[in-house]
Amino acid sequence: MAKTRRRKKRVHVPEYIDPAKKSDPKTFVFWRGKHGRIMKSLEGDLRRVMQPNTAENLRESNRNHLRDFVDIAGPLGVSHFLILTATEYAAYLRLAKTPRGPTLTMQIHEYSLMKDVTATLLRPRQPDSMWKAPPLVVMNNFAGRPELKLATALFQNLFPAIDVQTAKLSTCQRVVLLSFDKDTERISFRHYGISAAPSGVTKSVKSLVNRRQLPNMGALGDVSELLTKSGYGSESEGEEAAEARVALAQDMGRGNLASRQSRVRLQEIGPRMELQVVKAEEGLCAGRVLYHSHVHKSAEEDAQQQEEIVEKERLKSERRREQAENVAKKQALKKRKVAMDQGGEAAGDKKKPRMWWEDELDGQRVSARDGPEEDAAYFREEVGQEPEDMPGAYGRPRPEGRGGSRGRGRSRGDSSPGRGGARGSRGRSESAFKSGRGRGSDQEQRGGRGGGRFRGAPRGGGFRGGGRGGSRGRGDSGRRGRGRGRGRS
Repeated sequence: MAKTRRRKKRVHVPEYIDPAKKSDPKTFVFWRGKHGRIMKSLEGDLRRVMQPNTAENLRESNRNHLRDFVDIAGPLGVSHFLILTATEYAAYLRLAKTPRGPTLTMQIHEYSLMKDVTATLLRPRQPDSMWKAPPLVVMNNFAGRPELKLATALFQNLFPAIDVQTAKLSTCQRVVLLSFDKDTERISFRHYGISAAPSGVTKSVKSLVNRRQLPNMGALGDVSELLTKSGYGSESEGEEAAEARVALAQDMGRGNLASRQSRVRLQEIGPRMELQVVKAEEGLCAGRVLYHSHVHKSAEEDAQQQEEIVEKERLKSERRREQAENVAKKQALKKRKVAMDQGGEAAGDKKKPRMWWEDELDGQRVSARDGPEEDAAYFREEVGQEPEDMPGAYGRPRPEGRGGSRGRGRSRGDSSPGRGGARGSRGRSESAFKSGRGRGSDQEQRGGRGGGRFRGAPRGGGFRGGGRGGSRGRGDSGRRGRGRGRGRS
């Protein structure tokens, strides 16, 4: 039987996201300032409160600026900043909307961490499923004053809105309570966990439903004893048990069924904070001051402040425009230069850089192309005679002789002709040749023939040649023999 190919099922199909639906708000919680590091513990607790729509592992340092967080907030979809700062006298919490504000600054008069709150509880309850959904927000006594209206809008937009028709009760396990006290003008921040337990059943049945394992019934004679050994309710419920009973609209699990009575409990998780609104700004930690609890300005001062802010923004926009124009000019010049270079290469007009030896070679070529006039001047300067008086000069008849030389150029050495040939030594010749072609030499050969071939610069200048001799005879060297020789003269 042939094997069939196993096909992998698509289990990671992305969920459809409605573009018209507004995304959930996301937050950054970080500390700033010289003494902001002492708020590190409270920063961690606030990040747990804002879960799961916050950057839990965000790292910051003193080298970071506020602009760095603003730059990465846009691509990540972050909508709010919770900034913790501290001075030598007080601690502050700034709640800001990105990227253009407004910003609400609140002084932290008192606070308690999560570990301090849970240490006071007998049986603290914090399941992992509690942190998988954002908390609910409940606000009390926020009305009347402009700064409180701004605080209401910012706190409500920190958390996603709830649709009562589609919300699941099983995900509502936390709540943030904000209450304003008119006498002290402080905002109390509390964080609670929500739990529900079925009402109207015995304690043993309730424990049986809440447990994931069966209880030990070895000491019981019958199963019915487990249900009948204890009465209804609990001793800890007291008089508030009737007020806490509600009818659920959905099933929440663990015996909490729809249309059945369940008792809702709130257990504080922490942290606790006592806040006071100090300052409200129009921008992101900058801009016009909308409210200040310690500084009060008149209408003229507010107008003057507004004019200064407008002028500052105008200058800032003008500088940005000039910078953009300069950058555009540089880019256009660079593109034009690249295009010209490419066009020159295509046409072959681009000049290559010259090497150091090419200039020297050009100088030698120019000197080699010098005419008889320059040679005559050089001859007069060096010898002190007119070039016409010299034998072998340019334009004069060649002297007759049995032996001779043929060449052109200046002599660079003495040659001693002989039978066979000789290599002359380097040095200045006793006989000077101006220029020209011809046979003959001031050197005298005896009893033999000699011939020479010379190679050198054209029409004057020192010449180099090799002499050939193949005749019998006696030369100045006094030797007899036959041979061929090459020499320099």
